[in-house]
Amino acid sequence: MHIAMPNSGMPQQGKSLHAGPVGVTDVSLKARGRWHTIVFGLISVWLVCGIALVIASNFGATIAWWAIVHSFTLGVVTTAILTYSLHFAEALTRQPTSSYQPIMVRISLVQVGLIVLLLDTTTGTWSMLSDIGATLVTIVVGWHLWVIFRMLRTSLSTNFAATVPFYLAALAFFITAVVEAVVASHGVGDYTRMIAIHSRLTIWGFAWLTVLGTIMTLLPTLTSTKIPPQVMKRCTFALALHSGGLIAACGFYAASWNTWAGISQLFMVVAAVLIMQPLLAGIFAKNQRLRAAAISVMAGVIWLVALCAADAVCVGLGQETREITRTLAPAFLGAGLLQLVTGVLLHLLPTLRGGGNHVVTAARQYADLGGWARLGLINFGAVLTLISPSQVPASTAVQAGLILIALGIAGHIGVLLSALSRAHH
Repeated sequence: MHIAMPNSGMPQQGKSLHAGPVGVTDVSLKARGRWHTIVFGLISVWLVCGIALVIASNFGATIAWWAIVHSFTLGVVTTAILTYSLHFAEALTRQPTSSYQPIMVRISLVQVGLIVLLLDTTTGTWSMLSDIGATLVTIVVGWHLWVIFRMLRTSLSTNFAATVPFYLAALAFFITAVVEAVVASHGVGDYTRMIAIHSRLTIWGFAWLTVLGTIMTLLPTLTSTKIPPQVMKRCTFALALHSGGLIAACGFYAASWNTWAGISQLFMVVAAVLIMQPLLAGIFAKNQRLRAAAISVMAGVIWLVALCAADAVCVGLGQETREITRTLAPAFLGAGLLQLVTGVLLHLLPTLRGGGNHVVTAARQYADLGGWARLGLINFGAVLTLISPSQVPASTAVQAGLILIALGIAGHIGVLLSALSRAHH
């Protein structure tokens, strides 16, 4: 089966990137819909598992911190990133949609690796089981990096292919982070400093770079606005600035020069602002009504920029790195990554499931119902995890914030499930 890719289906500089027909070679639209529904199911399962672990932990259950974190970062975020980085890389490099079998294998292996890591977490120690799980995940991510690198090498020349190196850099940072964590767990180097490096490589190297590489074209699609030409002009410099700042920060962490590490991290904030400023300026200049999906994505991005700056300032002022991570993690995961990922799914999944314009439009309109309430729960909850009101114990405020975030994210997932079910029946 072959469906040609019309010119209108791809972005052009100064124009909006609308969700249109996607090139397909030997892959049916039904197969595409099934695959993305399966991925959404996996993401939803890990999201529910992560929320359940958070609730259980807050009610006194003994659950390792990293079991909770990895449920979200590997189960939800990494699954989403591997799936949709391939989807966007194919579109941006004008490659035909390939068979879903290889990406199915990669996603399945990541699930196996994560389950192995979580099983070993219950023992409270790092054993050979963890080595196997970490090695499996590293191999899968390396494989994924090679696939996207080959796409870039063989791509048709387009301005928007310049955003694909963000994915390559993000995946390289992920591999480095996992290797560094394994080495640290075997007693090499100072564990606290090594874990500080691992956390920032995964947060600001892997997750944040993937987000930046995606929103340059996705956010204009969500808001039906033009892609500002400044974004494409700045993206390569922003990637170099971000990567240089992160690498320098990791070096300073290793040397225990935390003040310089914090200063270096500020370069990542500057890089993000270089990209976000023209994007947001173009969106707000249009003065239009935005869907819940677009607002969710924008709110997630703004949270991530703010938290990146907060992390840099706190590190620079000499606060303990692991405490900073623990303090910022609920807002980073909930209001940042999960709000962003679920916002993208509110827009993208109805498109990928297909069924015709009327079906897609109906699903998106239904997904808008109660959008402001869900967004309020997520973002107010995130504020509570960081700033507790006077006369309220900090731990109580954090627990309340986590509950609100969980309700908001679960609401996004629930309304999307309902929208898809209604649209296809």
